[in-house]
Amino acid sequence: MKKIIAVIILVCIAFSVFASCAKSDDGKSGNNIPDNNDLNNNVNDDDNSSPDNAGNNPETPAENLFDPELPDADYDGYEFRILNIDQESMWWAIVNVDVEAEDTAEVVNDAMYKRNRNIEAKYNFNINEIQMNRSSLSNAVKKSVGAGTDDYDIALPYTQDIPGIVQNNLLVDLHKVPNLDFSKPWWTNDVSHYFSIGNKMVFAMSDLILTDNDDVVITMYNKNLAQDLGLDSADALYNLVEEGKWTFDKFTELTRAASADLTGSGKVEPKEDRFGLVCVNWLYAAMLGGFNEFLVSKNEEDLPYLSCKSERFLTVYQAMAEFMGHRDWVVREGDDAIGDNGRTEIVFINDRALMCVQVLSCCRLYKDMGSDFGILPMPKLDEFQEKYCSYMCGSTCITIPKTNTDLDRTGLILEALSAESRRLVIPAYYDVALGAKYLRDEGSYKMLDIILANRVYELCDIYGWGGLSSAVSALAKKADMNLASVIDKNEDKTMAAIQKTVDAYDEVE
Repeated sequence: MKKIIAVIILVCIAFSVFASCAKSDDGKSGNNIPDNNDLNNNVNDDDNSSPDNAGNNPETPAENLFDPELPDADYDGYEFRILNIDQESMWWAIVNVDVEAEDTAEVVNDAMYKRNRNIEAKYNFNINEIQMNRSSLSNAVKKSVGAGTDDYDIALPYTQDIPGIVQNNLLVDLHKVPNLDFSKPWWTNDVSHYFSIGNKMVFAMSDLILTDNDDVVITMYNKNLAQDLGLDSADALYNLVEEGKWTFDKFTELTRAASADLTGSGKVEPKEDRFGLVCVNWLYAAMLGGFNEFLVSKNEEDLPYLSCKSERFLTVYQAMAEFMGHRDWVVREGDDAIGDNGRTEIVFINDRALMCVQVLSCCRLYKDMGSDFGILPMPKLDEFQEKYCSYMCGSTCITIPKTNTDLDRTGLILEALSAESRRLVIPAYYDVALGAKYLRDEGSYKMLDIILANRVYELCDIYGWGGLSSAVSALAKKADMNLASVIDKNEDKTMAAIQKTVDAYDEVE
């Protein structure tokens, strides 16, 4: 059914209708599971229509869904300067926001080209995308604002590079930018609450960028290997997900059952044997995020606080650390000598791991894998957990330097590009480039809906407050259960670092 819809979207994209997300009927998973036409970026999409007596939303004309309701404007050939990181800085994801020509045989590039040219023609301006590596981008913003020069209309830094820019009071509070409407579905509102501090927001994400999709963590599942081993099928796991029963216990059971010493050496070796799971060395963060637990959270005043001292956090940490300690089940990129290029695909695509925890872009990167695979969200801790949570390891984000001299123009162009992305780029990315081209079965589509509708961020990973995240990572990799002492040791400097960030946000205008 999804493939049919994908074709319809390509042929009649201007008339596509995207339904609002609906809650699961069984009430167990707690997820807002979209139907086949939803675009996933905002679980609170509002199409301004009222449900009928059956609880269904009537169709809304496509032009209303994508209309940002912006005023007319003519910018007389203005050069709209977008400062972005280069592809090498984030090689695994789709980084660019402009392309030079259409008909490239890549549907996402083609849609991106049409988006930009449509909005350029409507408002009479030209996009100039300036790319540089991550550190150079941060330095360029600092240099430009420090000199008081208006060199860039918007900048798209990597999330983990934001702290240095924030501390120097270089950015605009996006809530105050005219023409930006964060209630619209083209803004990634399911994660926006992570980015504000003290109700000020200096970076956000919209459909203009794709890295926030590409860098969400997923669980890949080798269907052929599972069948050979007589384990649960992918379809059975999809059903568990929809029933709210895809839990850490089930995840552990499957990974343990798949491990094997294939060479007869007496132990399971990373370069030759079979594992239950191959993953990145930040598995600890993906699992904690999947359990909906964080080192730092925010209170009702939108201020960060240390949330890792709760009983539940200690429980989930212990479960996660114990799991990571099973070196005969779990092989970790960055910690183990996997072989060749040292990355997870060496193990997974060669059928030497039942599961692989990686980012969504790996559906493309592993396109040549011979065995079929399915995708799943990270498991919940247990059935009592309200929803599945998908950890974000980072992405590019949208910022506006404070030396910007025309926020009205910048807001209008940014809003228009984001809305047009919703209409053209996201369908191309989601239903065609990712779905029809790389996903291996129909069930993965529904799993993708759930994954993208429940993205979470660990603020401590973004801001690096007091080195707490690194300290917990080092502890988890050793399967060390002495978490309480690590928190106590780092608490004062973490809280001091948090306060420094809060003070920096207070200076934002």
